[in-house]
Amino acid sequence: MDELIEQIADALRTRSTLPEFPESLTIAEAYEIQHRVVAKFEGDSMIGLKAGLTSAGSQESIGVPHPILGRLFASGRLFSGTTLPTIPGRFLECEIGICLDESGNPSSVCPVIELPRIAFRISTDTTGPNLIASNVAADRYILGACVESPKSFVGRSVKLKRDGKKLYQANLTEPLGGPWESLAWMLNESRSLGYSIPNEALMLTGACGGIHPASPGSYVADYGNLGCVAFEITDD
Repeated sequence: MDELIEQIADALRTRSTLPEFPESLTIAEAYEIQHRVVAKFEGDSMIGLKAGLTSAGSQESIGVPHPILGRLFASGRLFSGTTLPTIPGRFLECEIGICLDESGNPSSVCPVIELPRIAFRISTDTTGPNLIASNVAADRYILGACVESPKSFVGRSVKLKRDGKKLYQANLTEPLGGPWESLAWMLNESRSLGYSIPNEALMLTGACGGIHPASPGSYVADYGNLGCVAFEITDD
């Protein structure tokens, strides 16, 4: 298992293909592997958590009947206006980030584009436990400006455009009923797993509109009065 953990950590650091996984990892074993994998990220700061598989459709496709939890690191943080290259396995998701204060209470929210990287060596390795073990595909994420937290996300949506053409529009209540519900699950799950939450943590609450290939183009994600995130993906 030590060799597997080192191989996963190296693949995440270098954005290369993950190793083959042993068959039939349990959820508990997978979280233990994740814990040991992220401990290898010396010199990087864990700044928050991310929720994955926050819709019934994504859970069904992976074969896990519940959401999963991963860690966010400072090295993955980018800001609106950034340009990134196309790389194998890179996807994009529109999300809401919730910023916590030093006491662990929500202080603001921000629009976020998460850019997970799913790079399993063989297709049959794409399982819930293996996703957990590889830190829920966490990689890059692009932050918009923080704004005051709304009381409710009901009736709010995000519209994603590429090169001026609408790709999709999704309700912000898609992940677990909404960002506040997702945050409550994340806090409870982190306590159950014994995860520490850093001061002023960023909590990514799940995909609105599903997961999509990060194809080359100029993107704008418009969250209405919650702000926008603009970014470009090149084919370099």
